[in-house]
Amino acid sequence: MALPSEPSRRPRLRRRILGIIGFWSAVVLLRLPLKHSVATLTALKSRTRTPASSSEAADAVAAARSAARWYPGRAACLELSLAAALTAILMRRAVDWIIGARMMPYAAHAWIEAQGTPIGEPVEPDRPFIAINRT
Repeated sequence: MALPSEPSRRPRLRRRILGIIGFWSAVVLLRLPLKHSVATLTALKSRTRTPASSSEAADAVAAARSAARWYPGRAACLELSLAAALTAILMRRAVDWIIGARMMPYAAHAWIEAQGTPIGEPVEPDRPFIAINRT
């Protein structure tokens, strides 16, 4: 699945560094079974009480995408969304990490939401995804 175009914003240096840490943490976590990634994110998110604004979540997504440009392996929606969620936690902000699917044609997708709004996703998707897991 093609990802939306790169956001035009460039996060500050501090957030780019947090994006690198978040991205590499996501890469390591996704080497384990998915339930471990979900459990780790749930535990970290429970310690983060301040919800992220849409702008802060967009900065986390931009920082994760910036870090992914230098990764020689796969950096698709699962890696990028987990990296953005971890980056937001490093920024001391909480976002929701969503894993979803749709039928006909079958497709899976992962994204983050802030205040109930998908961040870094098309405004009007052609076929919406059904959330299977919300962390």
